[in-house]
Amino acid sequence: MASRKLQAVLEEADEDARMDMSPMIDMVFLLLIFFMVASRMVTVRVDPTIKPPVADESIKPKSAIGRIIFNIHPKSAGGESKYTTSDGSQTVSLEEITNRVQKFSESRSGSKVESSLLLRAHKDADVSDIKKVAKAAAEGGINKVIFGAFKTDK
Repeated sequence: MASRKLQAVLEEADEDARMDMSPMIDMVFLLLIFFMVASRMVTVRVDPTIKPPVADESIKPKSAIGRIIFNIHPKSAGGESKYTTSDGSQTVSLEEITNRVQKFSESRSGSKVESSLLLRAHKDADVSDIKKVAKAAAEGGINKVIFGAFKTDK
């Protein structure tokens, strides 16, 4: 019986069945606007004076979430090392690095992503300075260290 009714309806229909797409397009635009407003842009400003070393086997990490960044400059003419924040705007001491790392770790407690330290050392920086910053970060609670480097075309 259902098949006779269906055939009768199909015979009476003069035009093809059509679907109104405008509500779906409205929903797509609403979702697009929602995700644009709800998402956060992660921008990392870097110090242009830091020239990282070149590493043949370097790997670009997939995500930058959960990182605190410090720069290590080469020693000046006076023999002093300089440590700065990610964009190079503030010079910090080793004690300040420990305090900033500790505050950063505490603010991220409960996060699923492990906190890490990104060291952007100038190619002419001393290894002893890199060790000092890594030790200061470890005292602050971060043991995972990522070293910034340029990848070659090999």
